[in-house]
Amino acid sequence: MVINKIAVGILAVALAYPQPNFVGRSFDRVLMLETKGETSASVSLGDIDGDGDLDVILAKGRHWPLVDLVLRNDGKGHFSTEKLSETADRTYSAALADLDGDGDLDIAVSNDRPDKKLIYRNDGKGHFTLASEFGDPTWSTRYITVADLNGDQRPDIVVANRSSKPELPRPSFYCLNDGTGGFPKCTPLPTQSATIIVAADLDGDGFVDLLIPHRDGGQSLVFWNDGKANFSAPMAFGPEHSSIRAAAAADIDGDGKRDIVLGDEKGGVRIIPNLGKRTFGAPLPLGTKPSSPYSIGVADMNRDGKLDVVVGNFEAPGSVFFNVGQGRFVETAWGDGQGAVYGLALGDLDGDGWPDIAAARSEAPNAIWFNGPALKK
Repeated sequence: MVINKIAVGILAVALAYPQPNFVGRSFDRVLMLETKGETSASVSLGDIDGDGDLDVILAKGRHWPLVDLVLRNDGKGHFSTEKLSETADRTYSAALADLDGDGDLDIAVSNDRPDKKLIYRNDGKGHFTLASEFGDPTWSTRYITVADLNGDQRPDIVVANRSSKPELPRPSFYCLNDGTGGFPKCTPLPTQSATIIVAADLDGDGFVDLLIPHRDGGQSLVFWNDGKANFSAPMAFGPEHSSIRAAAAADIDGDGKRDIVLGDEKGGVRIIPNLGKRTFGAPLPLGTKPSSPYSIGVADMNRDGKLDVVVGNFEAPGSVFFNVGQGRFVETAWGDGQGAVYGLALGDLDGDGWPDIAAARSEAPNAIWFNGPALKK
């Protein structure tokens, strides 16, 4: 990673005491989405049936086959549960996007080996039919994201594959959309081990680049896109050794460039400022207590115009870091500290205008923590 040690900018992270105009929020109202904890891995939000509210897709299984779930929202935060399929599989993530260009949200499902990677098409009313496969069933896939990599106005798929053995590196892949929601060809990326991929324009040229953090002790990489899904030789990013499970890209400091938020299982949460011209500042710690971050989301949780950082942890309460500007944050806890929050998604699920926290957990029930007024002391 190219680091400018002088021009670090205003993003020098520190925890702050609440400011006079700080708008706090609480996350004490919870809805359990299941009665027992299983091995869930990710949660996605989207309006699958066109009724104007956010529905929930729960990806379940990990190494042990389970059935993925579709939860329909009545608009007030009450849900009815359906199976995505009758077939149990080892799902790590299920990404929502209009893959075939018909105006509704389809689902791309990443399964761990030996299960097939699957595309489900939406009939427009939130009913899904298995349409096709992509990739290779032997891939040890942990995560997929969708983004238009070649500028054809169709979402493509990027696949993160893991290898816990440095001597046996596993490439990640990107699979271009054929224009109809099929993904007949996948191209390898020279990575070693990944469980998360960030697809975002990191250099401001209008094209989606790829940051692929290293999961198992090696070097993270950035692949720069020429706009036609031709990627540069990777640029080293971050520390030489990392164990990153979670990552996001967002303009945290408001300077118009997307910064990087990383959740390292051993090193905690760090913000890496984007200095422009494909250079980044030194990592800046977020939070004062040791944590084992498993998931990260970014949204304006208190509607003050600044992006906040939400972290889900392993067997510990999560944190909402409210951005109060000038590189300062106010931390508020959320969650009950049970299980491991493998995935989280942020959005207004009860129709009150405030983004809530949906958490996919292993060894604890999946749940929603609703965004409410700050508790009076």
